[in-house]
Amino acid sequence: MKERTTPIKSIRLKCVDCSNGQLAEVRLCPVTECPIWLYRMGKRPKILEHQLVEQKEYKVENEQ
Repeated sequence: MKERTTPIKSIRLKCVDCSNGQLAEVRLCPVTECPIWLYRMGKRPKILEHQLVEQKEYKVENEQ
């Protein structure tokens, strides 16, 4: 019988696939606009959505 994959684990597998099987690249993923970016590590994120928005705004301000 096949083992069922949880949605979080499925996201992790997709991220590993997207980074060509390089696990370190999943952690370093620069595509923060990706809808599954927060879940890329295979765990529920501890960061809140408003904190992510603040981080993105800070990043944009400091790039200029």
